[in-house]
Amino acid sequence: MVNGVAFGDWIMHYLVIGLIVALVISIAFFMIRSLDLNALGKYSIIGFSSIIVVFFLLQSFGYNFFIVFSFIEWSTKFVLPWIVLYWLIRAIKIVEKRR
Repeated sequence: MVNGVAFGDWIMHYLVIGLIVALVISIAFFMIRSLDLNALGKYSIIGFSSIIVVFFLLQSFGYNFFIVFSFIEWSTKFVLPWIVLYWLIRAIKIVEKRR
């Protein structure tokens, strides 16, 4: 027993989470195979099911779903400019090689 929670409860909690994730993924793949969809439809179903899985996982660990939006905000402020700078430098090098 850790912090008043028995290990059996933890195992049951993680089994339920695993079943929910497996169910959502299997439903998504079933829909993709049974419906004759184009690439946009397939990617839409995969994206929507991924959002549902992330929502259930975050809720089960006690996080709010809006933490995803704060992560996106943080990454666009600090990570994305470095990625753009990297590709800009590569593009400049390619242009200079062609001259």
